[in-house]
Amino acid sequence: MLLRDYLLENDLTYTAAAELFECSRPAVYYYAIGRMRPGARITANIMRQTGGQVTADDHQFAYMSAQQ
Repeated sequence: MLLRDYLLENDLTYTAAAELFECSRPAVYYYAIGRMRPGARITANIMRQTGGQVTADDHQFAYMSAQQ
């Protein structure tokens, strides 16, 4: 599941997600729109906090889609 979809389905703001994932609000925004991919630590945090619903492959897909 894409991060942006997870945030919408769970009514999470970028600010709330940043606290949950232990990163900055702008970083969550950039991850959600596919402009940036999170590093290994943040990817692990996101996977853990989303119960595995958002994976590294999902971030890669979002990033590649945003490049087109």
